[in-house]
Amino acid sequence: MERYRYVNGMILLKEHILSIHQTHKMYGYPRMQIALRDKGFKINHKKVYRLMSELGMKSIIHKKRRVWKNNVSRVYDNIVERQFKERTENEVFVTDSTYLPTKTGFLNLSAVQDLYNTEIVT
Repeated sequence: MERYRYVNGMILLKEHILSIHQTHKMYGYPRMQIALRDKGFKINHKKVYRLMSELGMKSIIHKKRRVWKNNVSRVYDNIVERQFKERTENEVFVTDSTYLPTKTGFLNLSAVQDLYNTEIVT
């Protein structure tokens, strides 16, 4: 691998970044660095980030799907608004669940926590 050359190499490097961006608009700077490495450029990810910023490039971020197998997901309003402190007892409960693999299948473990004193309720 060669290191890029500054004067003509910087223009060449920007042209390569632009050509990669034309075909892969979802690439951010880490993937862009890998694509440049595949083309023979040895370049730091911070340099790629700076050059992409200079060129005004941003990766396209795909939005989360709200539909899964023709079922629309419910999106609830954020009524807590990250105000976790200064709550009264039994006012706000939060939960998290995980699946545990077993020999007979998966088990669902779900814990409910009271934000007032961070105790597990169930």
